Amino acid sequence: MIEASGRFLHPVYRGNTLYPMLEIVELKEQNTTGIITLRATIHNQSDVLIFEGSQRYLIRKRVG
Repeated sequence: MIEASGRFLHPVYRGNTLYPMLEIVELKEQNTTGIITLRATIHNQSDVLIFEGSQRYLIRKRVG
């Protein structure tokens, strides 16, 4: 992992049903590696956005 950030926008309570989602927002190709950027969101049962964040990963390309 290169970088991660996130923040809770609303409280989460016992009994809440949470719906996480990851979205690939950017792919940067390099010679033998690549950088992938993900956006993470979590909504509750009322479709209220509870959490948002992002992560960046350095990944190695497959050979062959």
